[in-house]
Amino acid sequence: MKRISLVALLVAVGVMLWGTSVLAGEKLAELKIGSVLSLSGGAANQGVQTKTGAIIAADEINAKGGIPALGGAKIKLIFGDSQSKPDVGASETERIIQRENVPVMFGAYQSAVTMVATEVTERYKVPWLVTGSVADKITERGFKYVFRPNNKATYDAGEQLEAIATLTKETGKGPKSIGILVEGSDWGKSHAANVRIQAKEKKYEIVFDEAYSPGTVDFSAQILKIKSRKPEALVLAMYTPDHIVFTKQSYEGRLDIPYGIHSVGAGSEDPNFYKAVPVQAIEYMFVQEDFQIDMVELNDWAKPVDKKFRDALGYELTSYGAQGYSAVYTILDVFERAGSIDKEKVRAAFVATNITSGPAPGIMGWQKIAFDKDGQNVDAHGVISQNFKGKRTTIWPVANRPKGIKPVWPIPAWKDR
Repeated sequence: MKRISLVALLVAVGVMLWGTSVLAGEKLAELKIGSVLSLSGGAANQGVQTKTGAIIAADEINAKGGIPALGGAKIKLIFGDSQSKPDVGASETERIIQRENVPVMFGAYQSAVTMVATEVTERYKVPWLVTGSVADKITERGFKYVFRPNNKATYDAGEQLEAIATLTKETGKGPKSIGILVEGSDWGKSHAANVRIQAKEKKYEIVFDEAYSPGTVDFSAQILKIKSRKPEALVLAMYTPDHIVFTKQSYEGRLDIPYGIHSVGAGSEDPNFYKAVPVQAIEYMFVQEDFQIDMVELNDWAKPVDKKFRDALGYELTSYGAQGYSAVYTILDVFERAGSIDKEKVRAAFVATNITSGPAPGIMGWQKIAFDKDGQNVDAHGVISQNFKGKRTTIWPVANRPKGIKPVWPIPAWKDR
């Protein structure tokens, strides 16, 4: 009987257990990457967009020969559906880890889902790359396996208020009071908390401040309160279904906000939102965008990605599609440096990340992806757009503003439009 060498036996056992490192020169047929996203429920549009962007990136990488450092391993994406529910997101995360033995995961768009899903991955010591979720505490819990390349809520709020300050300085006119209306989960509450802190620092008076239950189908009470308290600028944080309802009702009620409605990402970045509301309802609305909204117009290399995205979903590349695309290219960079599927080596590669060019930062309009001690990319940023006749155009930072574009500030009252 032929004897099996100790080395051969150890290699076989290592591959079977998957959690051990790939020995130098080892070739893998595939690299499994897990992802939990909101593929159904209230945040399904954003989850599907993120998934589509990730698939486009994986297909591009596989077509070019896979991951060289892992012997040409092809990427296999394993998706779980959170159903837009934190408890389901946690159970799907655990299912993927146990059944598929993935060495890395990404997601989950909703902060409430990401909070609990990353508790699971932290316990299993599986690195998690955040996409979309901005709640500050995601990267403020002392976790060692969580990494976020995109903005956190503090940054989003800062960009909204800084844009207001910039427009005020440019024109000599601006609001003295602000209203806040947010959805009542982790994301909305986190955003509202940051707006309060930064508004106080900038000496804005907050005259309306309310969180509503997600899935609200009637905002008439909130709109009446806003009208009576008369904020000069209104900050919103809403997912798509709620944003559609609020926008239609505020349009029907002719809600006048002198210095505009300032929406932070989510629903106001979703093409499905714009299909569902009248063009007049969102005229002059400001949106804190998670990526350079003019990206495809300004960069020829992004046009093929946009085309693939349009072919898949029927509309232009979104920030969430771009985040999914960026996430997979970031993971490619990590495994190229780790050269292994050992989770500790993968984590070490995440910690050492310093990407300054290529698709991962480029598709988002970032200059760099590098993580601080908390796992946050401090170089993340977005832009602020204003809607002109159904088209969102970057107006802040001023350096990103397209030539010839002049923001409308203050906003004309409904009777003057």
